[in-house]
Amino acid sequence: METIVHSQRSSEPLLLDGVREISSLEDILSAIPPRDFVNRLISRYFNSKDPSVAAFHAPAFQLEYKRFWDNPRAASLPWISLLFGVMALSVFLHMRSGDKLPEAFGNPGDMRDDFHRRATECLLLSKYSTEPGAYTIEALLFNIHNEFVRSKDAHLGVWILAGIATRLAMRMGYHRDPSHYSQLSVFQGEMRRRCWASILQMDALFSCQLGLPAMIQESQYDTQLPSNLLDEDFGPNSVKLPKSRPETDLTPVLYTITKTRFLLLFRVIFNQVALQCVAEYDEIIALSQRLENAYALISPHFRMASLEDYITVPPYSLIQRYNLELLFQKTRCILHRHHMAKSYQEPKYNFSRYSCVEAAMAILTHHANIHKEVQVGGLLHREKWFISSLEQHDFLLASMIVCLELTSQTQSSPERDDQMTGLVKFGRQELIKALETSKLSWHRLKSDSFEAQKAFDMLSVMLDKVSMSTQDNGNHTASRHIDDDSMLEPSTLEGVERQLGTVKTSQTTDTPFLNEMDSFLNGQDMIDWNAWELFMKNSRGESRGA
Repeated sequence: METIVHSQRSSEPLLLDGVREISSLEDILSAIPPRDFVNRLISRYFNSKDPSVAAFHAPAFQLEYKRFWDNPRAASLPWISLLFGVMALSVFLHMRSGDKLPEAFGNPGDMRDDFHRRATECLLLSKYSTEPGAYTIEALLFNIHNEFVRSKDAHLGVWILAGIATRLAMRMGYHRDPSHYSQLSVFQGEMRRRCWASILQMDALFSCQLGLPAMIQESQYDTQLPSNLLDEDFGPNSVKLPKSRPETDLTPVLYTITKTRFLLLFRVIFNQVALQCVAEYDEIIALSQRLENAYALISPHFRMASLEDYITVPPYSLIQRYNLELLFQKTRCILHRHHMAKSYQEPKYNFSRYSCVEAAMAILTHHANIHKEVQVGGLLHREKWFISSLEQHDFLLASMIVCLELTSQTQSSPERDDQMTGLVKFGRQELIKALETSKLSWHRLKSDSFEAQKAFDMLSVMLDKVSMSTQDNGNHTASRHIDDDSMLEPSTLEGVERQLGTVKTSQTTDTPFLNEMDSFLNGQDMIDWNAWELFMKNSRGESRGA
């Protein structure tokens, strides 16, 4: 077998940037490591509990895998691409947890990049875009997944790749429920449902990350969610799909089902924001209630509570809980952030202010806990790379919202702050402490991430401004202790509405700085970095002139 060599890392996804010299099939096959080593990589992946495992039927894959070793040249190019994709992700999982790989195969990062390059070459050789076939979509999804985990920041190229996968899947009929196609076996149909669920997630989350409209609309598909089944419940020879297990049964696909179902509502909310279609406030309130109801229906297997309750929970389960909790709180922020800004002038929108600040503080509380647990000896130390650019985006959005709230408090009168104490349940010092803790986390990431550097700079400027304001005006807001559990407990509409009628918001506050904050938080993009750069320049100018 050929020794694995380093492949030059491109700043763009390989499938878009192009592979300058595509290897022959013989060269690609010769780049596969010895079978014992590949067995180890495949086993690690399928036992990793990574959510992408749900896209596979493990027994069926194992049969294909045995056939491949019996006759490698008989395997299709998309399947070989998928094999390389799994190996690349498995190496990433080793790197994430700090586990060693045999030194004879060289640097793990180079190995992962080479596997990814081979997977890309197979897709290109297969003419995936014009002659798609079996395993094309699965191989393409893995290619995108590997591109995604290689970057610590949001990447437009990954979103473009996701768009290609979405359109290609539609061309192949994945957007129609398999029950419409008599030529598909029940096994093929169920696996297509699993793939489509992955595509729905990818489209919604990558689009939100870049502040761009999702490509898939509800009216464009009727594919049902996959059934909650174990792989042992059905297979390639099944003539009838078994009844879906109750969601009290934890299967490898239940997390995918739960997250995709929740994302259906997330998509509705995000599309309104991305398309600048800000709904009437009655509709915002109705969506808020739907969101809380959807969260209440999440299986207990994935509900988040106090971190102390999870010291015996496997890390992968804790990560799943965090991911769904962050998705819920982020959705609350997206739903309410426009009306939060309006609430500083119009008190009828105070529920959005309350909800947005509460959700943002919950996210920052999770940020602090995660940062602590990924340190040496923490519950998530071996899984510290699970924080992707998606989670970083959530933490940044939450920081911006808390900054906006602090800015409002900085420019308000003591009487107004006293009025708002019963509404926004976090005192000024709690908001500042959350940002200071978040800033510390960003400081440790900024050397490897452009977005982390941006977040660190933003919080540095904001905290400096808040500090100067506190020195000038005195800190007139009492800080009320909130324990971790109450910080994470979602508010109910009825509970807050009782407090809203008595709170009046000053309409005479001078708010140039508040408007600056609002401009780069509530633009068409989730965060307007052009406005932020202008804000930073102005802030530096003020500092020099002081």
